[in-house]
Amino acid sequence: MLPSNVAERHNIRGFMQRAPIEQEVVIHSRLLALFVRRELKARYAGSLLGIFWSVIHPIIMLSLYIIVFSALVPRSGRLPFRSATAEYAVFLCPALIAWNWFHEALMGACHSVVAHAALIRKTVFPVAILPCVSIAASALGFVVGMMAFLVFLILVGYGNWLVLLWLPILAVLQALLMLGPAFLFATLHVFLRDTAQVVLAALQILFWATPIVYPSEVLTKVSPVFEWWFRINPVARLVDAYRQVIIIRTAPDPEALIYLVIVVILLYHAGRSAFERARTRFVDEV
Repeated sequence: MLPSNVAERHNIRGFMQRAPIEQEVVIHSRLLALFVRRELKARYAGSLLGIFWSVIHPIIMLSLYIIVFSALVPRSGRLPFRSATAEYAVFLCPALIAWNWFHEALMGACHSVVAHAALIRKTVFPVAILPCVSIAASALGFVVGMMAFLVFLILVGYGNWLVLLWLPILAVLQALLMLGPAFLFATLHVFLRDTAQVVLAALQILFWATPIVYPSEVLTKVSPVFEWWFRINPVARLVDAYRQVIIIRTAPDPEALIYLVIVVILLYHAGRSAFERARTRFVDEV
């Protein structure tokens, strides 16, 4: 007869091994939604406005950028994007809003499994939902920020129906793009607790290696190496797609969308494979 704690861990590992990730997430979608609500409430526990701060913060951030770059820095002028130009606020905001979601989701995913160690050790828990919770919870800031930005676009005359059509599609594509790395980083952080710091440093480098606060033409004129890098950088491709819909008012390039779908599939396969192989050991490592 196995001791109770050993038998319990054996049962938990058996459950983790039996359930495929996709099936686990679908079956426990209601639990995922509950954890998203719990995550959002926990961020502002004890505050007077509570979860409403998730709405206030993106609006404040967006307003500050618009005021600073549109009013206080008039010399910044219009920035080039392909065959068009745009005010700095219009150029910056969609990329920055998308990046903030990217950054927050992946940093949260690093800690997602370790932060729920008590649940994983003591209960038969669908651990595959945890990285998804991080992506879904951080999506609120993205949605609020984009809605506020859309209002701004209408006021300054950039509004168009393509934005309403393509923004949800690009948001889904971005969520899928983050899914594979989320599973991978969550797995690595269980076994190597420096993973979050490495990911933070990598994201800081990636931010400046992606044309978010500057037009890509600034660097592609210097060397063709930068043009090559922006073409293989999926975040740069995603930012370009957002800007193309908003600034040029055309659908994203099919070649860019196909490239992003291929990257999504490759990253998801890598993250899923690592998570599937390692999750039976989570109960012993957390």
